[in-house]
This record gives sequence, C-alpha cells and structure tokens, in this order.
Amino acid sequence: MESIEIGKRLEAERQRLGLMAVQIYEEPNIGIAQTTYKNYETGKRDMPSSLLVKLWNMGFDVMYVLTGQRLEDIALDANAHRDIPSYHQRLIHIPEVMDLENPADRLLSAMYHAEEALVQAGANANEDYDYKTLATLGMGLIDTVKRGNR
Repeated sequence: MESIEIGKRLEAERQRLGLMAVQIYEEPNIGIAQTTYKNYETGKRDMPSSLLVKLWNMGFDVMYVLTGQRLEDIALDANAHRDIPSYHQRLIHIPEVMDLENPADRLLSAMYHAEEALVQAGANANEDYDYKTLATLGMGLIDTVKRGNR
C-alpha cells in the first residue's frame, strides 16, 4: 500500500510541474525505461535513492513524494511552532520551479544543499549559520562542481 501511495504522489508531483511521463524517463540525467518509470508511478516498483536525487534536481518535492508532506509546509510549521526540532527550521526554501541553467537558481540550490549538510551536522539556523554563510558555502560548491567538470 505504501508503494502505491508513493507512486500516486510521484505522479501528482510530475503533473504539478507540468511534465509528461515521457519527459521524465527520456530525460538524459534519468535514462530509465518507460515501463520502469510507469512501475514507479503505479507503485509496482520501489524507486532507488539515486532516482530521487535526480528528480529533486528536476524540481520534484521529494519530501512530498516520500512522506505526503510538502517541504514548504514543514518550513511553515517550523516557523509557527518553535518547539519543532531545529532540523525542520530552514533559511533556504526551494521554489516550485527552478532553472539550474540560471545562475541565481543554481546558487539557491547550492545554498540549500549547504544548509542540508550543516543541519545534518547539528547546526541551527540563525545560531550557527546565516544567509551569508550559506551563500559562501554555495559558491564554493558551485566552484567545486565546475572544476570537477573540466
């Protein structure tokens, strides 16, 4: 039953982004068979975490796909309820649609991932890091990726 619900949310996210299924499985970074993707959306097959990362990079709210709770809802709840653990309190929120060819969106994505690493290490927003720290770390991540692609 859980796989079926995840599949339904995967399909809903794809539709929210205005994408056809063919645009997902034929995406060069995804590269899976049509039947494989259809099995993910119908819940007949579990998705690997590597696919979830690729979907995240396409703009999917992977938190919603996996749990049914939208990432922005978690952030709003965290702001409304300060007693929620700090790992739910974030400075960076990813918009519904991103263009990773756009330098601003690429920086925002890098800042989000930098914040994720800090939170996983136990850091707290506005106590242990701020926007400037995230921007600096984000630029470092972008530079590292650029050097790695040469």
